[in-house]
Amino acid sequence: MTDRLPIKTASMLLPTVLLLVGGIAYGSMFSANKFIVEAGLPIASYAFWQTLFSSGVLLIGAALTRDLPPVNFRALRLYLLVAITGMVGPLLVFSSVADRVPAGILTLIVALIPTTTYVLSLIVGMDRFRWLNVAGVALGFGGIILIVLPSGSLPTPEAAIWVVFALLVPLLAAFNNVYGERLAPPKAGSLGMAGGMMGIAAVVLFVVMMARDGLVLPTDVGNQGLYCVLWATAAQSITYACFFEIIRRAGGAFFALLNYVVVAAGLIWASILFGDQLSYWVWIAVVLLAISLALTNLGTAAARRERGQAI
Repeated sequence: MTDRLPIKTASMLLPTVLLLVGGIAYGSMFSANKFIVEAGLPIASYAFWQTLFSSGVLLIGAALTRDLPPVNFRALRLYLLVAITGMVGPLLVFSSVADRVPAGILTLIVALIPTTTYVLSLIVGMDRFRWLNVAGVALGFGGIILIVLPSGSLPTPEAAIWVVFALLVPLLAAFNNVYGERLAPPKAGSLGMAGGMMGIAAVVLFVVMMARDGLVLPTDVGNQGLYCVLWATAAQSITYACFFEIIRRAGGAFFALLNYVVVAAGLIWASILFGDQLSYWVWIAVVLLAISLALTNLGTAAARRERGQAI
């Protein structure tokens, strides 16, 4: 089990705030992705440049706060795990199925991440079965269903094969969340860890970009390409700094709830930026997500108190 902070009164306030901040930031990337498709920047190039820039931003922040990432076998193993299972793997899977599976189904698949993470954490002994946690995950998933159900049918029978392939995403994310918590050095700072992970991810994505498209600069498609990369850089930097801080304080299963926030936030960002209309089902879903978060907070806080560990 990953070591935690010194024992004190358990509080889920900071992890909850970080979860909301990270989810709102990452949810904005759906809109950035729409702009980048219009600009014509290849997806591998887009992913590489935002990851490279994020690494630079986070490492500069880590240096200024004297929080440089550890460089040893345990840390490098964690950086590689999070880079592959949390970023590169899901990116390659989703880019392969994006034009074969409806967006609503892909949203449901993303919504499976908290459930998959919780089940894996039970299997490997990182968490215990709790009705509060189960109810929280179930309510959150129910909220996502309310958002996507009207448009979630498959266009062709062949799409079912690609849906099965897309299920790799929640599996990869579960490994990222659970083993990210297990392998994280207990005293390492969040900015440094996020910067180190982004650096490893940038190396992997550079290879992917060169193999698929060759060297493509953000400015090759005009200023819009550069603006979107900078937008995604900010969102990625915030989200992954939150990731390492949340798993240190509340665990990977709690962090997995960020995916519910991301879906709701993405719809709200689209409404603000593109004028997309939000149905009353979306607002009902937001209420369910809030209840889901509250129930999971109670379950996680109880688990930490039982183990005599601080949040």
